[in-house]
Amino acid sequence: MIDKNRSTGTQASQRDATAGTLALGFGVLVILARAMETAYTIPGMPRSWHQNDWLWWLVGLFSAGIGGHLLVRSEVLDTAVETWKPTVPGRRFRDLILYTRAGCHLCDEAAETLQEHARWLPPVNSVDIDSDPRLVEQFGTCVPVLALDGKIRFRGKVDATLLRRLIEGTPPIPIADL
Repeated sequence: MIDKNRSTGTQASQRDATAGTLALGFGVLVILARAMETAYTIPGMPRSWHQNDWLWWLVGLFSAGIGGHLLVRSEVLDTAVETWKPTVPGRRFRDLILYTRAGCHLCDEAAETLQEHARWLPPVNSVDIDSDPRLVEQFGTCVPVLALDGKIRFRGKVDATLLRRLIEGTPPIPIADL
């Protein structure tokens, strides 16, 4: 079972992988520089570099450790996204409308989240609210808006954990009714 308190999704995994790579690289660089300093004197280094030998070793080890942890975590998040499935298989809902607007990063994230859960949802009918003045008046800047079977379920952000709970709590549609 997935830990519901941890953020999941491709973007969180990518952030962790990027941060982990940077932290690990920085830590390894500091450790290598300290090792070089022990064997040879590196000219042009600040005074704190020479006076606080133990501090730089600690910074390098800590940074490398955090980087390694973030890289492992990013793989765990990728696995969590790929392995989730509802306890009862089958498609939920008959109609899915995603109200969006151009240049909206949350709309792009919502579309990605819906794509990850496409096996259990109907095809996404994406509607640009800027094409209809009534929709602009109704939703304003609060996009994306996700409507499932005519009922608005999400405004502003489609949270993967809440979407999974909604899928889990909704009985599948019988194949004959599709």
